[in-house]
Amino acid sequence: MADPFESPEHRAGFVALVGLPGAGKSTLLNRLVGERLAAVHRKPQTTRRRILGVARRPGLELILLDTPGIHRPRSGLGRAMMRAVAESLGGADAALAVVDGTRPLAGPDRDLLRRLEGFSGPRVIGINKTDAAPHARLEELEGFYRERDLGPVVLFSARTGANVNAPDGLEDRAGDRTPGSLVGMLAERLPFSPPLYPDGQITDLPEAFLASEIVRERLLEHLHQEVPHAAAVRIEAYDDSGRLVRIAASLLLDRDSQKGIVIGRGGRMLKRIGSEARGRIEKRLGRQVFLDLQVKVRQKWRDNPGILRDLGL
Repeated sequence: MADPFESPEHRAGFVALVGLPGAGKSTLLNRLVGERLAAVHRKPQTTRRRILGVARRPGLELILLDTPGIHRPRSGLGRAMMRAVAESLGGADAALAVVDGTRPLAGPDRDLLRRLEGFSGPRVIGINKTDAAPHARLEELEGFYRERDLGPVVLFSARTGANVNAPDGLEDRAGDRTPGSLVGMLAERLPFSPPLYPDGQITDLPEAFLASEIVRERLLEHLHQEVPHAAAVRIEAYDDSGRLVRIAASLLLDRDSQKGIVIGRGGRMLKRIGSEARGRIEKRLGRQVFLDLQVKVRQKWRDNPGILRDLGL
């Protein structure tokens, strides 16, 4: 049998995932790739930089560019996040707008529309969270985007996988590319091309960054109010040359008052975050990890170009 990845009908290309904060872009990326690359949390603006993930299906290579949620920036961090959106769209073959199906239309939707209207390539509108959204809300959103004729509209659930790939029973025949599925819609809009990434490679990000995302996800889970948005994780050292992977990371905060919250009484909160993060990193790497977390206050780090550069922003 011929290798489907060597077929002249093979398609490959870059797809920018864009949308408002909390729409489910990162959940979709992780589902399509089959591994947890991006931090996922119910808190908005979890994604802060472009995250590339390679999703493969027979005859298809989707190179997905997960981007920060579209918003009006108020800091250097916010401006860097919006540059990541613009740069991802600028280098993409197609754009997928991920829309939160549970949220009513509001002013920020105009910002998403402007981004889509400024993109010259093919576009797909994906209305997410069909497992949780009222039917009337889904109808409203579907009608709104169909009227604007920006591209086909697909309803799906990144959490459950409903209508992300081919319907049950069609995968073997269609390779997860039936026209009505999200993957099928995207595949039709990508150029014919051999694979662009080596087989087995699923991202261009170093393991050190993925480790920092795991730590930050634990921060988001256990800390509340403004602390998670005022925190960043900077990898100071990453050494995987020995039997034990050694990671030193700083948790950057912008106010002294936040330090006690992150450390917790008797250091319990910091220990909990570190223990959970270490376990998840070990599971990802399949190796034992020594994780050293230090809490540092760097006032106005979100407007500090040097720190943003260190964070890959």
